[in-house]
Amino acid sequence: MATIKIAFATNNGGLDDTIADRFGRTQTFTIVEVDTETGEIKNVEVVDNPGYAAGSGAGVKAAQTVAEKGAKVYAGPQPGPNAYAALQHLGVKVITITGTTVREALKIVLQQLKEEQ
Repeated sequence: MATIKIAFATNNGGLDDTIADRFGRTQTFTIVEVDTETGEIKNVEVVDNPGYAAGSGAGVKAAQTVAEKGAKVYAGPQPGPNAYAALQHLGVKVITITGTTVREALKIVLQQLKEEQ
C-alpha cells in the first residue's frame, strides 16, 4: 500500500469545501492522505494557513506549512513565483486546479498522478 499526502487550498476545510482562489492567503489547507492504488482516503486534516494574515511572505509561509505537514503534492490555484519556487525547493509537486470541491479535485489529482507513472 502506497499512501501520499495531498494539500488542497481551501476556504474552510474538508472534503466538501471548494478549492480556494488564492494560495498564499487561503484560510486553510485540507491535507488528504490517500492510498494511491485504491484511492481510499486514510486521513483528512484541516490546518490553518499562517500566511492568511501575514504582513508579507504569505506564499512562502504557506509553502512551508504544506511541506511541514508532509504533503508531496499541492493542488489548488497557481501559487505566486516565490511560493512556487519554495514548493519546488521543498519537494512538493504543484497541480493547478480550481472551480471544484476537494473531493472532486482529489479524483483529478489521483488520475493525473497515475498517468505520470
